[in-house]
Amino acid sequence: MKLKNYFLFFCLFTICHISYSSEKKALLIGIDHYYDSDKERFAEWQDLDGAVNDATVMYNLLKSKYGFSTKDMTLLVSPKLTTKKSIVKAFNQLVKSASKGDQVCIYYAGHGAQIRNSKFYELDKKHEAIVPSDVLRTNEFLLDVEINEILNRILDKQAELTVIFDNCFSGSGTRGAIDLNSLQSRYVPVSDIDIDQTYKKQKSAAERGALVVSAAQDYQLAKEYKDNRGQSHGVFTYALMKAMQMSSVNESAEDIFKRVNSIILYNAVPRQDPVIEGQEERMKQPLFGGVADPSIGVQVGIVDAENKYKITLDGGSAVGIVPGTQLTHVKKEVVIEVTALFGVNGCYGKVIQGSKALEEGDLVKVTKWAPYNKNRLKVDFGQIGISDIEVNSLKELSRLLIDKGVMEYAPYEEHVGLVVRKVDDKWKGFYSSSESVSFGHSVPTFEKLEKIFSKMEAPNNKVYVEVPPTTAVFQELNGSLSGQPKIEPIKPSEKFDYRLIGRFNEKSELEYSWVRYGAQKDEEQNPLPSFTDWVAPHRTFALANYAERLGELKSWLTLEVPPNNANFPFKFALKKNSNGDLVKNGALLEGEEYGLALYKDENLYKNWNYEDRYLYIFLLTSDGSMKLLFPATNSSVENNTEQIMKDGSGDYKNEILIGHPDLLSVSPPYTTDNILMLSTVTAITDTSIFNQDGVRERGSGEFALDELIDEEEERSSHQSNWYLERHTFFGTNAQ
Repeated sequence: MKLKNYFLFFCLFTICHISYSSEKKALLIGIDHYYDSDKERFAEWQDLDGAVNDATVMYNLLKSKYGFSTKDMTLLVSPKLTTKKSIVKAFNQLVKSASKGDQVCIYYAGHGAQIRNSKFYELDKKHEAIVPSDVLRTNEFLLDVEINEILNRILDKQAELTVIFDNCFSGSGTRGAIDLNSLQSRYVPVSDIDIDQTYKKQKSAAERGALVVSAAQDYQLAKEYKDNRGQSHGVFTYALMKAMQMSSVNESAEDIFKRVNSIILYNAVPRQDPVIEGQEERMKQPLFGGVADPSIGVQVGIVDAENKYKITLDGGSAVGIVPGTQLTHVKKEVVIEVTALFGVNGCYGKVIQGSKALEEGDLVKVTKWAPYNKNRLKVDFGQIGISDIEVNSLKELSRLLIDKGVMEYAPYEEHVGLVVRKVDDKWKGFYSSSESVSFGHSVPTFEKLEKIFSKMEAPNNKVYVEVPPTTAVFQELNGSLSGQPKIEPIKPSEKFDYRLIGRFNEKSELEYSWVRYGAQKDEEQNPLPSFTDWVAPHRTFALANYAERLGELKSWLTLEVPPNNANFPFKFALKKNSNGDLVKNGALLEGEEYGLALYKDENLYKNWNYEDRYLYIFLLTSDGSMKLLFPATNSSVENNTEQIMKDGSGDYKNEILIGHPDLLSVSPPYTTDNILMLSTVTAITDTSIFNQDGVRERGSGEFALDELIDEEEERSSHQSNWYLERHTFFGTNAQ
């Protein structure tokens, strides 16, 4: 069945076409509400929640990133405008306006159906169909054969055509963001209908040169779900949207589809396998055909600029904008920084540079991205803080425990046998992996604790009393860490990366520290620090700073790296000074010395495009610090592969040693550290982004990833122009 390739069990249908050398035209349809759906006997005949969202998101994405003009775009989302008559009228208007060389985009999101036709030429005797908003009143679907006829009329006018069908609906680009229990299908049952009508066999639009992308196989349902902000989306459309955000406008349709498929697989969406069909030549062109203009970039419009501290912009998560993103009005030299998102495609920002007034309708261009990392650092610092009365009670309790000689100052200390902490609104004592005791709503007395620790045997007979954050500490952290692109404050009941703990020290001074989930004092095999330095309450800004540094480390360790499509062949390893062996990951021996080395991967080298790159090798240590190892001068000098990998005859070397052969050595205490190598086509001028202080020593650090993305997002290429290698090493004395 050829039409299944673009009517894939049709809960969503999208046709898109884009060009920069010719006109771009788009028709986008989203149907949430169906007339009389509340009276239908089938449970599946229900209104949808995300089809209008998806159509609106795609509308804004086409406008802001792909250069579509609103005068050439039609968005149909109300029940009145999405009847069969209205949809067919809009299709006919699009056909009439299309010209040779135009690039056309048609997008549909809504219910889809399969309808039996015992006289149909397809083997399964079923049509896939769009479900108009008035179908329950008219019983008239928009069949695949009808739509294919419209598509062929567009192709007859020699316009380029991209068709995308999202059966039932589309999903998210991050594993775990989709609640599989909340999925609903965009398919409606019509098993009692038989059209019983003969149609002349048609040549599919894909066979004639269109690009056809479908959300699912013609026997599968497309899904709809709610994201973590409560916005409904289709699984496929959302995956497509994320793929489009991540890719260059010049990326081939084939590669974008790979991204979409990977996202859906990554989210483990059941029984939804997207499909792409088109001629081989068309698959290798950009998603919407033609040759895109990479200089346009992402632009959004100003909606309200009356208050320069709360600018309203017509663009948001749909085009990849998150808090921290910066946008510039080039002529007025005004820079806006995004402070918050709202809805599916809106945001607020504030002017951070420039004095000229902005006006409604002004366009601003993204000049610095603040990437949203799905693996943000999850931090737990309580909910509202504790009262002064509780603080004083805990101080007195700690003093008595210190005087008794049973006080321990951190939960990960090896002699701790009893941990006292507040859970929800009650104080509890934990003295084994499975045993606990409740002390009620008040801080436990010394006498109550003594009854427990007096029965514990040495050496595990010490007590740690955890002091929750005060109200002031909580409020300052909440203000500093909320909305951070790499930090995610969570509720105490959720799983965390780091949790804030407090104590009264030997001098009865209150102080706080971040501790990693499952941390142990002398842990050697985790790349993230087990805990941070202790900080006094009046230096809460340092705790926020530590969290940001930890978030930076996690960003580098979990950053989604693009595929090495350019086949960049040079890789990193440590070279053992004693015998010249290359160590690519794993154990480093005590007493050995190691240097930095590059080696050539022959398989990649055969297919390399010979585009040389700048290299940056940096160390992420287990104490939370970052250190640039190469180039050693902390500047982009003599770190290009053309300089360092070529020999005198112009050939590339198989292996080189960078710098001193004894740059690194191993000694106790053994730790787990990461060495990363970043390769970029463009030089990074500010190499301080690769250096930051640790979280176990006082001082400030610089944060790296935003600057990298800022540098790299300004470029556009058919192939990824950067790549990141991660290598994990740990010290040992085992031979």
